[in-house]
Amino acid sequence: MENNDIKEENQKQVSAKEVVNITNQETNKSAIIGLVLSIISIFGIGLAGIAGFILGIVALTQIKHTHEKGKGMAIAAIIIGFIWGFFTGILKQLVNNGF
Repeated sequence: MENNDIKEENQKQVSAKEVVNITNQETNKSAIIGLVLSIISIFGIGLAGIAGFILGIVALTQIKHTHEKGKGMAIAAIIIGFIWGFFTGILKQLVNNGF
């Protein structure tokens, strides 16, 4: 019986540690920077969108392994960065080339 009591006590301690880790999670810094750069690209700096797109992908990979917060920001950085970085950059090149 004593072994069962010890096992239950250890399980309670592990659960308490997991709760502390979940509540103290930080937002992924790459996701924040990627989102900021992607938003900056809307105002005319196309390279910032490409950097935001790349950082968004990096952030998603990091979040998958570290379980940090910021998945939504990383996805937003990817979407905005792609649209404003790549898509508008390609359109500008097509317009400049006469297409």
